[in-house]
Amino acid sequence: MGNSRWDSNSWDNYSASVSSTPIHQIFTSNGMADGLDPKKIKFRESCDSAANPKSTPIMIAVDQTGSMGQLAEQIIKQGLGVVMKEVYDRKPVTDPHCLLGAIGDSANGERAPLQVTQFEAAVDPLTSQIEQLYLEGNGGGNGGESYQLLWYFAIHKTKCDAIINRKRKGYIFTVGDERVHPTLTREEIKNVFGDDVESDISTKDLLEQVQKNWEVFHIVVNTSTTISQDAVNAWKKLLSERVLVIPDKDALAEVIVSAMQVNEGANAADVANSWDGSKSVVVRDAIKNLSKASSSTPELVRL
Repeated sequence: MGNSRWDSNSWDNYSASVSSTPIHQIFTSNGMADGLDPKKIKFRESCDSAANPKSTPIMIAVDQTGSMGQLAEQIIKQGLGVVMKEVYDRKPVTDPHCLLGAIGDSANGERAPLQVTQFEAAVDPLTSQIEQLYLEGNGGGNGGESYQLLWYFAIHKTKCDAIINRKRKGYIFTVGDERVHPTLTREEIKNVFGDDVESDISTKDLLEQVQKNWEVFHIVVNTSTTISQDAVNAWKKLLSERVLVIPDKDALAEVIVSAMQVNEGANAADVANSWDGSKSVVVRDAIKNLSKASSSTPELVRL
């Protein structure tokens, strides 16, 4: 997918139309849409085209449990436009194709622990799919969420020309305030993806597999839950400097773009200073330990 390009005027019109709309009037689904259900998706494709000859797949999935439902609102009202416009303007990567997702808790028996759009480059097809997201809003009580579901999806259910044909990694950003569960069980994999696997998969092993084709980051929205779970330190044991901590949702998009810039070789201090006011402060704190990625060639991995 993603055969057209982002148009800032179209985004401005869309953003203005929803800016004062309550979240429950934007996200009206009372269950997971078939088109966003990983079990019913064979592949999500990011393909090169005349409009996007060097496509870069970018996956962004936000925690939709409890108070984190505000992240979906931030993305659809402001954040998506900032990410796409600034990637085009700053050019950390070429021809962005964005897939948006919502993450819950498959260990807690949620009905919609992972939902994913197509990879898209244009406003209308992407926003129309995001609006179909079901904000189940459960989770909680078991010390984590199932952020690693997106990693499994990236390994098994994506086909990206950047990775396959041009040996360029894509980007994955998960966002939330809790720890990630240490294991993805056989039962969860069956329930969410419909796949039969021989055994449970540790989150650490899953991360090692997905990192062969994807630049993986997690953004922690620092809340009282984060502190009580010591979630930042737990994440850093997995992802080290690629754990980016922000105080709230407001600069989420700027941090995503900045992480890509630094990962592609830009100076972290220069990147932080390029943003205005409070956004600059949040970005500086989030990316201060981030460094350029070591060069590596993606491997086509299927577990």
